[in-house]
Amino acid sequence: MPPSLRSLRIWNCEKLLRNPSLTSFDMISHLSIGDLRDDAIKSFPNKGFALLPPSLTSLILWGMSSLHTLECTGLLHLTSLQQLELIDCPRLENMEGERLPASLIKLEIYECPLLEERCRMKHPQIWPKISHIKGIQVDDKWI
Repeated sequence: MPPSLRSLRIWNCEKLLRNPSLTSFDMISHLSIGDLRDDAIKSFPNKGFALLPPSLTSLILWGMSSLHTLECTGLLHLTSLQQLELIDCPRLENMEGERLPASLIKLEIYECPLLEERCRMKHPQIWPKISHIKGIQVDDKWI
C-alpha cells in the first residue's frame, strides 16, 4: 500500500480484517469497515481480528448484521480516535470493557435500535463507557 494512504474503506472482506498487516498502515487516520454479513462476527474487535492502526482519528463500523458486542478494551490503544460511528448494526446492544477511548469527542449511532435505546435510557451497563464523550448523537438526536 502507498505510504501516504490516509483513508481506507474495507467492504465485505472479513479476511483482510484478520490479516495482521493491517497494523502496518500506521498513517491511516480514517477507517471504514462494513457490510460484514458473516454470522460468525458477534463482537468487534475480537481476538481473530488484526489490531487496528493507532493512528486512527475516525472509525466507522457499518452493516454488521450479526454484531452483538462492541469490545471497548480492543479500542483503547486508539489514543488518537476522535470520532466513532456505528451504523446499521441491528443486533448491537452491548459494550464490553471499561470504556471507549478517552480521546473520543463524538459518538454517532444510527440504525442500531437495541444500542440506541440503551444509550437514550443511560443504561448502567452502557452509560459509564460513553459518558465522557462530549458529543453523543443517537439517530440524529443529541443526548
